[in-house]
Amino acid sequence: MRLASALGMILVLGTGISSVLGLAAWLWPDAWVLDLFNHFRGQALVALALAAGLLLVARRRRWALAALALAALDLARVAPLYLPGPEADAGPRLRLVHFNVLSSNRERDAVADFLARQDADVILLQEVDPRWAATARALPGYEVAALLPRADNFGIAALVRAGRPFEATIRELGGGLPAIDLEVDLGARRLAILSVHTLPPVSAAYAGRRDQMIAEAAAWASARRAEGRTPVVIGDLNATPFSVAFPPLAAAGLVSSQRGFGLQPSWPTAPWYLRALAIPIDHCLHDPALATAAREVGPVLGSDHRPLLVDLGEAAR
Repeated sequence: MRLASALGMILVLGTGISSVLGLAAWLWPDAWVLDLFNHFRGQALVALALAAGLLLVARRRRWALAALALAALDLARVAPLYLPGPEADAGPRLRLVHFNVLSSNRERDAVADFLARQDADVILLQEVDPRWAATARALPGYEVAALLPRADNFGIAALVRAGRPFEATIRELGGGLPAIDLEVDLGARRLAILSVHTLPPVSAAYAGRRDQMIAEAAAWASARRAEGRTPVVIGDLNATPFSVAFPPLAAAGLVSSQRGFGLQPSWPTAPWYLRALAIPIDHCLHDPALATAAREVGPVLGSDHRPLLVDLGEAAR
């Protein structure tokens, strides 16, 4: 009983402090360290549910109620990801594969084999260096739509199924980092897809540029919609849906493909005993005219990220 009570109270105090610090980030968005606590709301929810059970067993009812109250706050943020989203109609699908391959990843043959088996219409790769560029060029059945290998972690590539018409350009976001602006058709609808890899929030400067890049991606989506295109933003955003960086995407009218599919954490691919700490930072968000017909994260393939696979279709009327 004493052990259950002590463990339960420790969990309540720890997660409670993290919740308060995360919520404080919404009051002081420039306090980038506080926002780091927002990323682990799924883990906090599980910890608080466990704490409530332990405290009820230990007959510490007030502490148990405190755990349940804190859990309710996290549940309000996590539950929408599990609620059913709009259904796709029976029309054509577009399969997207996004993968931050990790520039230092040596499992290039395994990655190439995986990509070749996905029957994707569009493949979007990040952290592409010259060696990964060679892998991309050699992938059978695909045409290189855009390719910018770099020696740092921000090289980028887009591959389109051979024979499928497209238009592609490379633009800059956040003061100089590349993003791919790709147009393809889904039936009679013209899609504009932006592949983005933001800076990680490891300092105030990097967090600020990450937020700038996400805000610019949101502005891009609004502009493309005004031009008659249907926008899709996909990539390693280095932020979870609970981050203070995310609201511009919702304000631009974009819908997360996570809706109805849950957390689906994509990073990091840590040892099995640490994978419970993984969080969803690889995303696909799309215009409400579209619906996510299928979504999954792929296997561990030598990168610190898992690949993201998304099937998009027209939203059912």
